[in-house]
Amino acid sequence: MAKPRIELDEIKAHLRIEHDLDDELLEVYADAALEAASNHIGKVWGDEHSDTTVRFTKGIKVGCLMFIGHLYANRESVSDVQLYEVPMTIKALWNPYRNLAIY
Repeated sequence: MAKPRIELDEIKAHLRIEHDLDDELLEVYADAALEAASNHIGKVWGDEHSDTTVRFTKGIKVGCLMFIGHLYANRESVSDVQLYEVPMTIKALWNPYRNLAIY
């Protein structure tokens, strides 16, 4: 399977962006989100679920859109405001596809 793609129009709709100023940045964030999802899950994109591959499901896609939103809203690695992780979000969407191992 080719690497999945999240369309720019869908990203902009998710983020409620109506301008074109950040289109290139959003494309980079989309690539980063797909990479982060694959790395977190520990599998490569495929046409079916197996020990080494995972299909690009709607749940994974929603997690990617949320991750893109996080990157867009928090463009720097530091903040003067304490942020809190919202429970049951990106990890809840991506974790079911992981093969957890005990070392």
